[in-house]
Amino acid sequence: MTTYAGAILPSGLPSDPAYGAAYKFLPAPLTLPYPSALASNPPTAGLLTNNLPVAEIVSTFAGNMVRQFEQDWYHHVHLLPAKIALGNLLSTQIRQVEVWNAHFALKTLSALNGQNDGGITLAAPANPPTTYGMLESRQHNVSVSLDGPPVIEASFTFQFPDEAPTLSISGRRVVVFGLKPNWADGWLERLMWATDVLTARDGTEQRVSLRAKPRRLLEFSILVGRDDAALVDVLLSAWQSRVYALPIWPDKAFLSAAITAGSTVIPITTTNLEYEADGLLVIGSDSRNTEAAEVLSVASNAVTLKQPLLSNWPAGSFVVPARTARLRVTQTVSRVTDAIATARLVFDIAGTTAITKQESSTTFNSTAVWTTRPNRARDVETDYRRLAEVLDFDTGITAVDDHAARPFVRRAFDYIFKNRSEIAAFRGWLAARAGRLTAFWHPTWEASIVPTKKILSNQTVMTVASRGYALYFNPMPGRTEAAFLHKNGTWYFRTIQGFGAGTTGDEEVMTINQSFGFDANPEDWVAIYFLEKTRLDADQIEINWQTDSVVEAAVPMLSVKS
Repeated sequence: MTTYAGAILPSGLPSDPAYGAAYKFLPAPLTLPYPSALASNPPTAGLLTNNLPVAEIVSTFAGNMVRQFEQDWYHHVHLLPAKIALGNLLSTQIRQVEVWNAHFALKTLSALNGQNDGGITLAAPANPPTTYGMLESRQHNVSVSLDGPPVIEASFTFQFPDEAPTLSISGRRVVVFGLKPNWADGWLERLMWATDVLTARDGTEQRVSLRAKPRRLLEFSILVGRDDAALVDVLLSAWQSRVYALPIWPDKAFLSAAITAGSTVIPITTTNLEYEADGLLVIGSDSRNTEAAEVLSVASNAVTLKQPLLSNWPAGSFVVPARTARLRVTQTVSRVTDAIATARLVFDIAGTTAITKQESSTTFNSTAVWTTRPNRARDVETDYRRLAEVLDFDTGITAVDDHAARPFVRRAFDYIFKNRSEIAAFRGWLAARAGRLTAFWHPTWEASIVPTKKILSNQTVMTVASRGYALYFNPMPGRTEAAFLHKNGTWYFRTIQGFGAGTTGDEEVMTINQSFGFDANPEDWVAIYFLEKTRLDADQIEINWQTDSVVEAAVPMLSVKS
């Protein structure tokens, strides 16, 4: 009999009844070296029985199988890619789709079913039914033409045993509207925000923007001869309710050198022009010979395209950014003769327009000040409005309840901007206003305050010509701030604390909150205007392009309390 030397561990001492009979856990036959350790807990008399091996206790756990690379990639039929997003379809597009049988067995394609696939063809190496070998891959050619619905939402289902992978194709068909505007009538751009204005009885306003980005409308006239008159009929008859690629003609430029088919980079200056990534570009020689392309990226001196150009374009060809746009559902065309036509076209830009906000760098009390001088070619109409109610019960005299106890003055100023930098700054300023949403400070451009004596550097009292302010200033609401334009072009803004009588009947004294820090004679000031807290009085602003670098705009403004 074999004898093993060993020792009883502490857990097997008699103090723990569960482990006192250590021999229960040891194979037999076995000689224990320390029988005295079991003296207090002697074994039951009888023969030892070997019960090994002991059956395991079975436990059941709920769970999910973790998929590995094999389950993800193999044992399926893959379409690569499974989705084709064409974006704006400007010409016939061809894409390749790989169909891969990733099974380790033969799989039969029994059918290929298309839905909403007008103008789309899917050319397969073999028509169904056809059998794919294990791990076999085949290339299919997808061709999408301009013929078909304006919105592309097509699908092709590949019917295999136990699975049916689907190819999805989306996009929009776009045709270039290449007719150039008649600049005698200009080019009208209308930006349209939406603002909800809630006015309290005292004139305080709460303004809420209802549109994050403005809508945009473009309107221009065309005067066309025989060939283009026929093109107008074709474009309206075939495409009026669909989306056009409309060139932004004020941004037109010309190629300085020829570009060959297959090129993806067009060298062109883009500063202050409407080129943008994922936007459109049109290149052409006349209204009927054009090519549209999608923009991948924009640099200051070049535009990179997503797809190569299809045609050669000589030096002198025009290049212009474009937007997707729709004509109105009713369009009038005047036939001057049987070969001459005129029309006033109105396009709604599809989607909203993103304009980079450009706030004025001049501020007063942390609010921007708009100091661009208006064009006084026309009279400025000024309306004084009050939030007053006339109480008339038809039985006696009337009564007037003026809630705000002040007028709210509306003025419509004309502006002219003579270069692209000024135009870009004006559009950015309009974007910062967001229609009627954001208020700003604005001079009244009325020479109401005329200095008559020198003011010293440390003085805060200025002698001015009498205008009756000493009699009526209480202070007068809306007349407590002033803008001082120095002859060196610098603006100074001050709060008027009060008016008082002067030393003569023709003079008054005006007290301001801060001195200028320099001596100033009356002739040192170009003008002194009252400064009003103002907002735009319309959510729609029209920008009239007279040329590609001269713009006129009428901007209505309304003074506000807050």
